[in-house]
Amino acid sequence: MRRSLLLAALLLPSSTMAASISATGYPGGPDSGAATPNVGAIHYNPAAIAATEGVQVMIDGYAAFVRVDATTTRNDGIDPNTGEPYAVAQARVTVPVALLGATWKVIPDRLAVGFAVIDAFVGGGDYTAGEPDLEAPWESHQRYSAVTTTILTLHLIPAVGVTVIDGVHVGAGLKYIIDSIDAVQTADPLGNEGQSVDGPYMGDTILEAHAKGHHLGWNAGVFVDRWKYLQVGASYADNGDFTAEGTGSLTVPTWLGGGSPEAQVTFDMPLPAVVNVWANSQVSDKLMVGAGWEYQMWSNCCGDHEGDLRIGVLSSDGDLLGEDPEDGITGLTIAEEQFSPRRLWNASNFMASAGYQANDKLWFGAKGGYHQNAVPDYAVSATNIDYQSVGLMLAGRVQVAEPLVVGVSYSKFMIFDREITNSAWDVRDEDDPAYRDEYFSPKNPYKAGTNGLYTAKADMVGVRIDMQF
Repeated sequence: MRRSLLLAALLLPSSTMAASISATGYPGGPDSGAATPNVGAIHYNPAAIAATEGVQVMIDGYAAFVRVDATTTRNDGIDPNTGEPYAVAQARVTVPVALLGATWKVIPDRLAVGFAVIDAFVGGGDYTAGEPDLEAPWESHQRYSAVTTTILTLHLIPAVGVTVIDGVHVGAGLKYIIDSIDAVQTADPLGNEGQSVDGPYMGDTILEAHAKGHHLGWNAGVFVDRWKYLQVGASYADNGDFTAEGTGSLTVPTWLGGGSPEAQVTFDMPLPAVVNVWANSQVSDKLMVGAGWEYQMWSNCCGDHEGDLRIGVLSSDGDLLGEDPEDGITGLTIAEEQFSPRRLWNASNFMASAGYQANDKLWFGAKGGYHQNAVPDYAVSATNIDYQSVGLMLAGRVQVAEPLVVGVSYSKFMIFDREITNSAWDVRDEDDPAYRDEYFSPKNPYKAGTNGLYTAKADMVGVRIDMQF
């Protein structure tokens, strides 16, 4: 009798590295926003490039150092396989956040064009800390979702800004988005936590996948700078759906028949639309202050099962894995379509900034922000987690030579710990008020997270180069 196995799907970080941890590193620096006419406007609000002059070039790069620890309280924190406390799942990740672009005022007082490249949505985790060569067993509850995940979306944005009347500008950009994901995930296939095999965790299946793809999105906005002491901008960005396909392998434990066949793998995942609203005030010739609101519309794209990550897994010849003897899997088939629940909330980020021009060559700036988390408690796992946080960026720039300006920055995020007591992990009864739906799979293999304490730290360092001709 053949059995059908639905592997636990990858629990992506959703906004983990894209919202309250890394992307709030403020690409473009503390003076960049929906009401700032510099190269960063191609990302924040393309209308504002209409207010730039000449040719401007910006290179702005950060490294975000992210540390996440997940301490499970499931089963009172005791691993039933070993009788010992669960190992703490530890992620140690360096995340790139970068903006490279240029603007050109083609027609004075009327038309500007620009082009930028930015990794606007990145994420992932590496929970193999202490494990040599990424080898099993991974002695933590973390194995039920993703052991390692690296996600990158690279946005290539040509944009145009038009001055409609003096002081009123509109603009739009087209996003060509390159998608990439590399992942290692494991699953406890029969839900017995390896109790029927020798050695804890050695009964897990392991899926390794590498996939790339592309899709389209767009952004558009309006920028008004008619008044001396107030400039206002607003924009909307549609980021489309992450889509990637590639290859991988599925390793099945010997007690389930063994084998490590190659696989065709696909990933589909909606990304949120984002609204940006910002206002700046040039208080004096030296001082500018500003404040803004960024609204990430996660619930609109990913609030129910329609927004879940969907993973497709097939054999190299396009059949179900295990359907043909050549696959090398005995008595077992792998379902083609798999789900990883996300179930995200809309989230707001509130920010304020200030910039001070000390003299002709030296500038200082700062930006602070409060960021909501996007992941409900019941959907939290070690790789599907976001944090409420307060962040601060400090930056300085100096004009080295005409037309070159060089700057450095440092960002620190004070991140609120999350203690989860109502995860979807053990919910099996549809009458239970905590029950969500079939996509959380109240039968094995489990896909949701676990109760526990989730802590994080994040620091960023950056370098910026500006040139204006």
